[in-house]
Amino acid sequence: MLANMDNPGIVADKESEIILPPPTPLNPLPAVSVALRLDNKEQLLTLLQSDPSAGLASSSFRQLLVFGTESLRTLLLRQVLSDPHARTFQGKKKNWDSHLFFPLPASITIVGTQILNQEHGGDETEGNVDVITYFLSPADLSQMHLVAKYIRNLKKSFRIHHRLIFLPQPSAIIHKMMKDLGLTSAPNVSIHRLQMDIYPLETDVLSIEYNEAFRECAVESTPSSLISTVARSLLKLQDVCGKIPRIQAYGPLGEEVARKLFSLTVDEYLADRDRPEEQSGQVISGGDVTALIIIDRKVDLVTPMISPLTYEGLLDDVVGIDCGFITLDVSTINPDENDNTDALKQDQVKEKKKELVSLGVNGSDTLYAEVRDQHVEKFGSFLQNQAKALRESHANFTSKDKKKDLAEIHQFVKNIPVFTQNLRSLTNHIHLAELVKHTSEETTFRERWQMERSILEGDTCYDMLDDLVACQFPPYRFFRLLCLQSLCAGGIKSSRYDSLRRDVIQTYGYEYLFILGNLEKAGLLRRRDGLWIDTTSPFNNLRKSLILINAEVDTVEPDDVSYVSSGYAPISVRLIQTAMKGWNGRDEILREIPGRIVDVEQHSPPQDLASALKTPPNKTLGALAEVEVADGVKGKKPVLIVTYVGGVTFTELAALRFLSKRPSFPYHIVCLTTKVMNGCSFLQSLS
Repeated sequence: MLANMDNPGIVADKESEIILPPPTPLNPLPAVSVALRLDNKEQLLTLLQSDPSAGLASSSFRQLLVFGTESLRTLLLRQVLSDPHARTFQGKKKNWDSHLFFPLPASITIVGTQILNQEHGGDETEGNVDVITYFLSPADLSQMHLVAKYIRNLKKSFRIHHRLIFLPQPSAIIHKMMKDLGLTSAPNVSIHRLQMDIYPLETDVLSIEYNEAFRECAVESTPSSLISTVARSLLKLQDVCGKIPRIQAYGPLGEEVARKLFSLTVDEYLADRDRPEEQSGQVISGGDVTALIIIDRKVDLVTPMISPLTYEGLLDDVVGIDCGFITLDVSTINPDENDNTDALKQDQVKEKKKELVSLGVNGSDTLYAEVRDQHVEKFGSFLQNQAKALRESHANFTSKDKKKDLAEIHQFVKNIPVFTQNLRSLTNHIHLAELVKHTSEETTFRERWQMERSILEGDTCYDMLDDLVACQFPPYRFFRLLCLQSLCAGGIKSSRYDSLRRDVIQTYGYEYLFILGNLEKAGLLRRRDGLWIDTTSPFNNLRKSLILINAEVDTVEPDDVSYVSSGYAPISVRLIQTAMKGWNGRDEILREIPGRIVDVEQHSPPQDLASALKTPPNKTLGALAEVEVADGVKGKKPVLIVTYVGGVTFTELAALRFLSKRPSFPYHIVCLTTKVMNGCSFLQSLS
């Protein structure tokens, strides 16, 4: 059953039907995002409508929603329950409890929402709530202690049912903790799972929202849960858009995800007793997706450490984009134009509590979709030109020199809501652009970018790193530079590493000793013994083989993906470009990539990965796309899904969109990732 959950969708005569738009470069798989949103919303509403104490649907109970993190609340309430792509670009107050603006059926009574690290409402909560529903991540063990504390703090907790919801499912260690805390045996506690595998943040960006993916694999060495989650998500995608004929995987995790995907496909096939008889050895064909590339984040650890220079990347770096929303002070987008010179009033303004607004930033805002991937040197003038064009359009109609007939007046009145919407969007983005441009023009930002470029080109910047610690540079921004130096130079010289390590602990605190240890385990930091610089480090070799540095790129009218960082091309995106031509004769690149490259076809009936590897494909991805174009609709590109296991940055998303729009690139790209992150959030997830 489909409903109007996506802005481009047109509802047909019957409410249960929908007419999907044709594929576009930014929405190559219209049915996928709509189907996923419908499925996720249906699951969430079904859960909220069911009374856990009765086990049946009921409208007689009141429930409080408690979320493990703010990000989880934003994801479920603003992405799943209230689709931001179907709403206008208007900043509403971030007031979850008093204004539950998300749509709810009359059968659901929500008294409010809370974050798990906040205090409960005590006796007041007890008297107004019948069910407390906790939404929890299975990877955050500290949440279980907080849940147990919440339950103990409620004096009359036996009257309240506590419903624990894990997304997507609780792990074995979570079960053990709940048993030790007495939660599994409590009569008023029930445990559930919400199997929502994929969240469509954009029509071309799908996220699993697995925040701890890289830490589990690289630091804790427990990748099995992540591998199963990603493989199940890919299997779910194939249920919607058909089996994917060609699969490539890069890095150890990429290979393991491919192996698990093939295994699940075989298990699903064998479990289907009503399957038709099929000839052995046939290659899958005819689906909506032609190829799949799975990339282990370890293949490219350099890109997350680089400062982004696109509008969306800088907005995330400065303000922070969480599940398609930004939260900021209302004065940023609605500045007070009155010049208040009174000293007393200025003091009152300073003491006044900040009023926060939450804005959705997504592709349904046509202006944002156009400006999001532009370079910092372009988007300022672009927004100014948009403002000028909008002002001239309005002035032309309101001019008294030209008489208007009734049809023109009617059309103008009809377009007033659209004009107001465009004006509000443009005003917001002009203020946001001023904010990020101000940051990018600061001396510290420019010095940091110059230092990054020097490191990328092979220089060592130990003295500059010492200076940054001495001036108490923000710790995670310092760690980004430290990790970048280690990754590009094949490690930090032993003597300098010891001194930097000592300075970090003395400056930032002893707790950062554990973070340094995790960075070492993850391969982001390495001590290098010896007197000479390692000129044959993997990055140095890749820099030459993949042409990662393009200092002559035009950032205003770019012709290469390296524009996203003023001359540096993300390794993962260069690998995708190279894969179009094939890997024959590219041994110098293959040697520097961790793990091996897996390139296989899916057959019918399905095979396991070991069997599929015995018959390697005879066409490159580029040649495969040419065949698809020749057999399909003229001018329509086939679809390539790029999966990042461990997270993707906005820098890489901008580069992928750039490729997808290029006539010379043979595919439209849809990105599936475990999380959209930046360098700081990536390193914080390891702590």
